[in-house]
Amino acid sequence: MPNSFFGLIKLQIQENKPFVLYSDFGKTSIKATLQTNTKTYTTSDFKEIGFVFSPFDNTIPTYLIPLEASKELHLDTTPISLKKNNPTALKSEPSIHKNLIRQAIDEINSSELEKVVLARTLTLEFHNYDEIELFLSIATSYPEAYVYCWFHPKTGFWLGASPETLLKIKGRKVRTMALAGTQVYKGLSQVEWDTKNHEEQKIVTEFLKNELSQHLTELEVSAPKTIKAGKLLHLQTTLIGKLKVTSESLKNLIFSIHPTPAVCGTPKSLAMDFIGNNETINRAYYSGFLGEINIPNENHIPFTNLVVNLRCMHFENNFATLFAGGGITSKSDVDKEWNETEEKLNTIKSVLGS
Repeated sequence: MPNSFFGLIKLQIQENKPFVLYSDFGKTSIKATLQTNTKTYTTSDFKEIGFVFSPFDNTIPTYLIPLEASKELHLDTTPISLKKNNPTALKSEPSIHKNLIRQAIDEINSSELEKVVLARTLTLEFHNYDEIELFLSIATSYPEAYVYCWFHPKTGFWLGASPETLLKIKGRKVRTMALAGTQVYKGLSQVEWDTKNHEEQKIVTEFLKNELSQHLTELEVSAPKTIKAGKLLHLQTTLIGKLKVTSESLKNLIFSIHPTPAVCGTPKSLAMDFIGNNETINRAYYSGFLGEINIPNENHIPFTNLVVNLRCMHFENNFATLFAGGGITSKSDVDKEWNETEEKLNTIKSVLGS
């Protein structure tokens, strides 16, 4: 990492100024957006221009690094050798999450709840680490993902390698995806999917179709295909359309689909209630979203690029909390669901030397 780039990031941390480093899907270059002051900016209407970091629900703020109060840097990624951190994984109790899965299945079988996504955490204790170095290691390990490192005095450090777009908008053209179903990549991308995974994918797709039809015209929906994300495979359906323009277009579009059934469940209100009443962790910004909003290009066409905050972790002192979740339906198998969260946690954990 060039010393000048590294030095500017270190100075940003020392001066307690927010910043974000990120690399888009399939890219080898890193963009840095550095806030030039220590003010705290938030947004609720998404009319600003800049980079946002938004939670799973709206009980905590969406933070913003405004374009007008920031500067940008660019860096080409180069493979690095990560120092051996040897973090210690604190004990994770499977029975708690497995019991929650059983409770969810019972609720689905006895109510109108169709699907609920349940999240869990794994905590690693570090004795020697550098967040920027860890970010670079993740970026070089998962170039196909949207990889980021976010720092803000109000949130601390968050790092992640997301496989999922929430919204990509250029002018009026909107692109999003339904991403559900998970299995371990074993060298082949042409695989069979069971009924549970197909139904889970269909739930997400139908939700997005119904919601997007209220905000978009000329909606096109692709057939589902298998995509690789790190060491995992998922089912992905692409949805494309044109945005109906109003003064609240972006905000209304975002919150019509966020949180999607891929991170929450369906019906949304019932799934949110179940999560709020029964999940034992604080998701905070896990399964929220992040990215650029309303960025003008050379032709003054606004561009928005938001991703779902998955395969991520939060640093606090010497501890990193890793997050993972899985979609529960009536056809879920408790042990398989637990193993799925283990595989998702390993996406990041394996890069950290643990």
